[in-house]
Amino acid sequence: MENFPCQNMRFLIVDNIKPSQEILKQYVMRLTAKQVDSTHYAQDVASICQQKSYDVILLGYDLGENQKNGQQILEELRVNSYINRHCIIILITAEISQSMVLAALEHKPDHYLCKPYSLKDLDKRLHNCLQKKKAMGKIYQALDDNNPLLVIDRCKYALSINTPYRMECLGIISRQYFELQQFEQAKEIYKAHQHSVNCQWATIGLGKVALHENKLAQAEKLFKLLIKDYPLYLCSYDWLAITYEAQFHFLFAEETLEQAIAISPRSLTRLKKYALLCQNNKHFDKATAAYESTYLLAHNSIHHCAENTIKYVQALVEYAPSLPLVDAKKISNKGQSYLKKMIRDFKETDIKIQSHFLGACLYKVSKEQKLANDEIKLGEKLLARAQNNIAMEKLNDISVILKKLNKNNLASQILIVSEGNEDVKSAKPTVSLNDKAQANIDIGLALYSKGNYLEAIEKFKGASTMFPKHTGIKLNLIQVLLVLYEENGKSETVLRQVKEHLLNLAHVKLNPTDQERLKKMQKKYQLIAGIISS
Repeated sequence: MENFPCQNMRFLIVDNIKPSQEILKQYVMRLTAKQVDSTHYAQDVASICQQKSYDVILLGYDLGENQKNGQQILEELRVNSYINRHCIIILITAEISQSMVLAALEHKPDHYLCKPYSLKDLDKRLHNCLQKKKAMGKIYQALDDNNPLLVIDRCKYALSINTPYRMECLGIISRQYFELQQFEQAKEIYKAHQHSVNCQWATIGLGKVALHENKLAQAEKLFKLLIKDYPLYLCSYDWLAITYEAQFHFLFAEETLEQAIAISPRSLTRLKKYALLCQNNKHFDKATAAYESTYLLAHNSIHHCAENTIKYVQALVEYAPSLPLVDAKKISNKGQSYLKKMIRDFKETDIKIQSHFLGACLYKVSKEQKLANDEIKLGEKLLARAQNNIAMEKLNDISVILKKLNKNNLASQILIVSEGNEDVKSAKPTVSLNDKAQANIDIGLALYSKGNYLEAIEKFKGASTMFPKHTGIKLNLIQVLLVLYEENGKSETVLRQVKEHLLNLAHVKLNPTDQERLKKMQKKYQLIAGIISS
């Protein structure tokens, strides 16, 4: 390490095994004159890094049962910017399974070291990391400062002096061009290095440009080719799934992410996306399993939130009726236990309301109607008291569960009143937008039934302008546009409007009834546009 003096560097050691921690501490104390910090408690790492800036963190992976692991800590530090790009992270692990290594690498440690290791191994990795940080330091600083033009200039300078990190510099430049929407410059780099060693990023870049240009078949081909040649390059699967979604091929998107999860089952972001696709595709058994995996993996991470429990229980409620009653009762009981943990961890009123209504759904599944009715009463009582203080987005979540309980009137009532209140606050307080919107909807439905599609469309557009978050109005609008296209001449303009509205609703949380309507309209659009055959 003599070429890289470390006397003024700050080190943090995170290891829950005391002898191992002491060995690392003795090693580091020979390198630096600064105080060496260490901890065995995973929960402390984020707060320690907020208080001090470290140059090197030697981070253990397995930090004990019911503790965050090294991957979760690394993600938390990066997402919250508790460390910058100058900080070296070396992940030290006794687990060398493919799933662990791939999951850890997705959060980009600077290096990782497998136990048992020698201090010579650690010394070599630390030397390599320091060498790279020194050479790339100014570029990393510009990235931390979010200055893309300076990043490009500094990368170009590094290339002009024959940096040994040439490919990384090219990858960084191309990403900056893409983010600046200078796609031709980005494409030039991607094409030049598409077939170079360790330049999978170039093919990904070309696929992203093709997606931006709406060349979906080209994007699909590029991502498929990358998966064929580099099956462990996991972001290829993510981008292929995105491409399939843009083509409304939701089953293919689900199957693609399923392949990636089979290779690396610990990516929470990918698991959530997969679970949602399974739910929307009515594969409730897969959705239930995926949401439960998300819940368990998220527990000690920054992804720990009430939504993980809610999504799991919602999938379970859809899945359980297909099971024998004895099995349905077993998983219903598990769902109830998850809900109890949720309201223990999260105190918000809307979460308690959702817990009551979801608990009722579970009791209905297990044929315990009296208990279901008790939960409904508790939820309704709490909702009546707190409704005016709950955000519209959360009320929409509550309304979805109410509709599952066949409480359609209450679901509609809380949305209409609350959405009207939001509009009144932000618009003219003397105008009753609810009445106007409802009048437009009623007239629009009457015109539609008489075949006056153009006039019906205008009425629905008027109602949608007043209530832009109301998905039911949007679905009515799409339905009339589809009929107009088929019966009054095949207008490409109308078809483009349908596609735009469908894409806008593709990632919106809908109640089961509206979700079913949306799926039918998506399939109808695919048939009309020739994306699928009848």
